[in-house]
Amino acid sequence: MSGKTKTITLILTLALGFISAGCATDKVALDLTNYLNQGVLNIAELEQKSLARYASVTGSNYKNDETTYEALRDYVIPLYGRFIRGLRALQPETEEVRNLNRIYIDGADSLLEGFKLVMIAIETQDGSLIRPANENLEKGRLENERWRNELIALAGKHGVKAEEKKEKERAIWDILLGTP
Repeated sequence: MSGKTKTITLILTLALGFISAGCATDKVALDLTNYLNQGVLNIAELEQKSLARYASVTGSNYKNDETTYEALRDYVIPLYGRFIRGLRALQPETEEVRNLNRIYIDGADSLLEGFKLVMIAIETQDGSLIRPANENLEKGRLENERWRNELIALAGKHGVKAEEKKEKERAIWDILLGTP
């Protein structure tokens, strides 16, 4: 499983499971639970689908420049742009969760910039753009990893626990991804 897929799987697992906010008077716990269940969960599929499509035309799945270019232009970039707009629309109430969301937005912005640079590099046949594209993609990956780590730490600090979901309560993409 690739790092991108692991991140998306973890996000979906956490978002689907964070329904227990610990102490009901802890504003951060309630805000984090709402952020995940009412916010991130509603847009996570956009990110998952765009990253899966990108992975399907790059790396060991690379076929040719035209296929990669068309996937980026017609699917990856528009879908990931919708995901980022969704992230930006989230309005957490507490500073801690707002900071967490900023990390996610920064990572997503870097990934989107990387996707755009790859597309431009293919379109113009300018190999010098591949290095900055890869740097943006790596920065985005690292920021998303940071977001995941800080999410887990914040949840632990405020007693937000993932609850087991019954099979019938799980979202279809969660089942397809094999998320517990």
